[in-house]
Amino acid sequence: MGFWDQLIDLLSQHEADPVVYLLLFFVFCILAAIILPIPIEIFLVIDPTVPFALKALVMGLGKGTGAVAVFYIGPAIEPAIRRFSSWRWFKWLLNMCEKLVRRFGSIGLYVIMSIPGMIDTIPLYLFSILNKEGHFMTLRDFVIANVLAGINRAMLIYTLFFVFGIEMFG
Repeated sequence: MGFWDQLIDLLSQHEADPVVYLLLFFVFCILAAIILPIPIEIFLVIDPTVPFALKALVMGLGKGTGAVAVFYIGPAIEPAIRRFSSWRWFKWLLNMCEKLVRRFGSIGLYVIMSIPGMIDTIPLYLFSILNKEGHFMTLRDFVIANVLAGINRAMLIYTLFFVFGIEMFG
């Protein structure tokens, strides 16, 4: 059983207890922001007993909590991250993020982090590195952008499922 399957299995085992399920989901959202390069949205559709709006809120709060850690960790590991800029695609991503941060600040972060399926880890660290002097956004703005983007992302998933007539729970 792979790592992804183990995460899904762990959450599925706790469907009967919504509190434990939401706590695990919250922790996964934090970890997705800090170290897990996975799109966390799949976990929105696992437990049909928990109201979707509550899962969306937990997702936003988890992403915001993870963003606090990344805000401080990012600049400390900048040399390690900058080593990847020898890769053409990574350098392009870094340049695009920098342009977005310089032009739009926390609004740019919000837009990127609202994209369903986006892996949070890379953009969050890039934004935290580009903001290391605090010129583009405060910690408060960084966290608010992530909380709102997490909720927005969940609601976009819900809307897509609804528009295409896909049962979220089955």
